[in-house]
Order: sequence, then structure tokens, then C-alpha cells
Amino acid sequence: MLVQVARVSAVGAWTALAVAIVWGFGLGYGSARPPAALYTLACTGVGLLWLRVVALWAAKVVRRRRRRRVSLTKDAEPFRPRVPSTFDAAPWVYTRQVAVLLLLPLAAALPGALYEADGGEAIRELKSAGAVLVSATVIGVTDAHGVEDVDGTVTHYEADLELALPDGRRITARGAGTYREPRPDDRIQALWAPSAPQLGAQVRLGNLAEYVDTRWTVRGERLFLLLFYGVVFLCFIVPFLASAEADGLHDVAWRPLAQTALPVLATLLLLWIRPQLTGVDIGGIGSIAVAAYGGFAIPLLLLFTGLALRALLD
Repeated sequence: MLVQVARVSAVGAWTALAVAIVWGFGLGYGSARPPAALYTLACTGVGLLWLRVVALWAAKVVRRRRRRRVSLTKDAEPFRPRVPSTFDAAPWVYTRQVAVLLLLPLAAALPGALYEADGGEAIRELKSAGAVLVSATVIGVTDAHGVEDVDGTVTHYEADLELALPDGRRITARGAGTYREPRPDDRIQALWAPSAPQLGAQVRLGNLAEYVDTRWTVRGERLFLLLFYGVVFLCFIVPFLASAEADGLHDVAWRPLAQTALPVLATLLLLWIRPQLTGVDIGGIGSIAVAAYGGFAIPLLLLFTGLALRALLD
């Protein structure tokens, strides 16, 4: 029974986490915040990982008790082996390994996708209020100055702009970024929320149209991170897995102590990006930036490399 619980919870955890990770990775830039169902799926997947580990530890306790009874009974039948013998053929074992490996680059790149789509506090507030993109006319320019690179070359300009919207209303864009020095009567793209004009408008160097597009997408920096982490995991983990025997991989998959590390790490990583998934207590971009650029990838790489090495050395 405990073996079946471990198996079913493993399949359920993989399914829930796969859907949550793929869904979150491709969220549109215009999404005010991820849907509540995404966070629920992630929590469900992590919870099932914990259920699997509990089942593995319980099965170990049951085996020990049986071993004691067998040692006290003459002519007793040999006690059941520690590792289930079903689904232990090499194709099954390697299929499970591949299924997990496919999720690792996506999981490592997930914070980067959330970070890229966030846009910062000002954009986040506009999206929550129903941001729209408009073509506005500059009617006033103050505090305009050029921004130079390390060589002293002006790369772009920043200024506070007073804008006239198509409907005649006026709105201010503070800290607006433009590639050329802004002047009255210039036409520029601005992001604002009609329901919350007090938030002002945002004018940036990038493509503001992204922040009104809620379609699932894989492009830009998130695509680069996915490919980069894919190569990293391929180079560091796959050689050990390919060198390990299927029996060793199957054995490690049923070791409670080794497998406990997975739900522990998954819980910590989920808590790390919980503000971005729920929209609650979102602080500065520092924390999610660290998670995006190695904070997720490094512990995942260390854990699964360690598990592969243990299977190889057994």
C-alpha cells in the first residue's frame, strides 16, 4: 500500500509541478499577477512530494519491523527487499529520469520569466489597474538630461513629460526614457491606466506593448535562460546519469533520506518566489533577480548531480 502511495504521489507531483512551471514560465507580460490556480498547483505538487517522502519513510519502518519478526521466527520466509522490483527495468528507470530532467531547465528559468514580466512596481500598479497603451503627444518637457555610458557617449535621455492623451486628458510621465531628446509635439507610446490616472504614465525605452499582452509566450530573455540552463543541466547531470546503472538509479529513487532533500528544496524555492506568484508582499527586485540568475539553478544542479553521483557510486 505504501509503495503505491509513493508511486501515485510521485506521478501526481510531477504532473502538478509540470503544469505549474510551464504555465508560469510562459505567462504574458501583461498579466497583472499569475492566476491563483498556478500557485495552488505549485503547492499541490510540493505537498505530493512530501507525501511521497512520508510514504518512503513509513515503508522503511514497516520493513524494519518485519525484519525483526523474521529474525525471531524459525523457518520464516525471506523478508521483502528494500526496493520494489516492479517498474525497475531500464526503460522505465530512464524514462523517469528524462521526465524529471525536462522540468529542470524550465524550473531554473521560471524566476527569470517572472522577473522579466514584472516590469517593476510602477508597471505592476498600472497592470493591476488595467493598463492600456496609447500614442500620446508631448506638450511639456522638464528636467531633461542625457544618460551617458562609460565612454561618455549619450545612450538615451530621461525627462519628466507632460502628455496629451487622444481623449484630451493630460497626464505626467516621470522619469520617461527616450532614445532622442524629447521635444514638444513629439508623438510617443505611453502606458497608463484610465481607471487610475493618479498613477501617471510610463514611457520607457523598451517595448511597452508587451505589458498589455496577456498571451502565453516564450521569447526574449526567458527563452535565452531556458536554452542556457538546458545546456548546463545537459552537460553536468546527463553524463553521470548515462554512466549509472539502472539498478543504482532505481535504488536511489527509493531511499527516504536521499529523496527527502527534494521536497525540502522545492519548499524553499517555492517560498522564495511566493510573492511573485501571489502578488502579496512583493518587495524590491533584488530577491527575484538572484533567483532568476542562478538562485534556482545552482541548488537544483547540486541536488540532482548529487543524486546521480550516488547512483553511480553505489
